[in-house]
Amino acid sequence: MTLVNQLPGHPAPAADAPRARPPKRWTHRPWFVNGISLVFVLAVWQYFTVTNSRVPGLDEVLAFMVTEVTGGSHGGMTTGEFWSPLWISLLRYMVGLAIGLPLGAMLGVLIGASPRCRALMGDTVLVLLVLPSVIWAFAASLWFGFGSSAPIVAVVLAAAPFTAFNLRSGIAAIDPGLTEMTRSFRVPRMRRLVHLLLGGALPSAIAGTRLAFITSWNSLLIVEWFGATSGVGWRARFWYDALRYPGFVAWVLLFVVIITLLDALVLQGWERRARRWQHQPTLTFGEDLNI
Repeated sequence: MTLVNQLPGHPAPAADAPRARPPKRWTHRPWFVNGISLVFVLAVWQYFTVTNSRVPGLDEVLAFMVTEVTGGSHGGMTTGEFWSPLWISLLRYMVGLAIGLPLGAMLGVLIGASPRCRALMGDTVLVLLVLPSVIWAFAASLWFGFGSSAPIVAVVLAAAPFTAFNLRSGIAAIDPGLTEMTRSFRVPRMRRLVHLLLGGALPSAIAGTRLAFITSWNSLLIVEWFGATSGVGWRARFWYDALRYPGFVAWVLLFVVIITLLDALVLQGWERRARRWQHQPTLTFGEDLNI
């Protein structure tokens, strides 16, 4: 600021306005990058289709899936099935998540908030986390046989450890000073649990839930492949054993499309909202403490 501007009668210069961020180039936008990735995958697929006669082309896969959806004939007595296997798999998936997610959340809160529970169950959750999905597929099939119980148990065992471990990590990352402050001001336990522990750990919990959704879906496919007589995984195995590779690829591709859409349309939105919510105040002392 110059001396003239400091004299009476001379207004001070306005503060510099914040510079607007330049718009992203269209080549840097997510839809463009995702489109390039999709084109690359299709090009590689087409290359293997041309060089290997056993790899079905995209047109064959789509035509086969249309026959499955419409219930048309695949030759002889075999007809298409689509809605029944898909509904069975989705039902198993939802039931397994309805059990596994609350169970994992409860374990995560107990392990994160209680040193005794952490010493008792922390290593057990870690062991459950590192075991691959194929182990749960074989174990569930061995324990419960061919039916709906094995896929549901596999989904539960895949979802609960991811939810528990990430929620426990989120609680452990909360500033201990905040915990001590809530105790000093005698915040009720329930409010401390909801506003501090769960509120502070929410982004980690959502990230764990997202991983639980994806891992459980993969586990469901594996257990239906090896230990079920119905569902999406069983249908893919049926066409693989029949040497109808377009059908095998079509059902595996459907499996991938479902979890990709679920992640893009639902799970990523949950994670973004949780991260925005983390920056908002979770404890209002004037209201919660009546001071």
